[in-house]
Amino acid sequence: MHIDNQFEIPLPPDTAWPILMNVPETAACFPGVGSIEPISTDQFKGRVTVKLGPLTMVFAGHMRIENRDDMVHSATIKASWAEAKGRGNANTLTKFALHEQSGGTRVTMHSDLQLAGQVAQYGRGVGMISAISAQLISTFAENLRAKIQARSADGEAALKPPANPEISALTLIAKALGNRIKG
Repeated sequence: MHIDNQFEIPLPPDTAWPILMNVPETAACFPGVGSIEPISTDQFKGRVTVKLGPLTMVFAGHMRIENRDDMVHSATIKASWAEAKGRGNANTLTKFALHEQSGGTRVTMHSDLQLAGQVAQYGRGVGMISAISAQLISTFAENLRAKIQARSADGEAALKPPANPEISALTLIAKALGNRIKG
């Protein structure tokens, strides 16, 4: 399934690029990310926790940055995630690019998401997955902007993880449904 998202950050692309390419620190702004550790310059391993009502799923995975172009501020991230108890997996290929916009940066993303196993059953509706994806990106962007502002206020303080260590799928679904009703 193909999903398009975008968000804005209050820095010019030349300043935003190195922050976004610091994957362990930036990934900490995504809900549910427990840890991201470098394997090499452009390869990482990590863990993401998703809570679906009383069910908690922990995904372990690997990410690799491909087609990195520092001059035009674009790259592709290929990721594969497997649920720890064998309930399924997720594979993504996300192409993103930074664009200057009114002194800040607009980040555009195009993702190809493939779900398998029990995880795919929870994500049957393409429209719902797109809406949940939009909520995830919105939360990530809010966390990233807050961390950039805190970093600016504190000098060069590191980006810190958000307070919520897991993705609550039910909360995301409720927000997505609320946005559909408003729209």
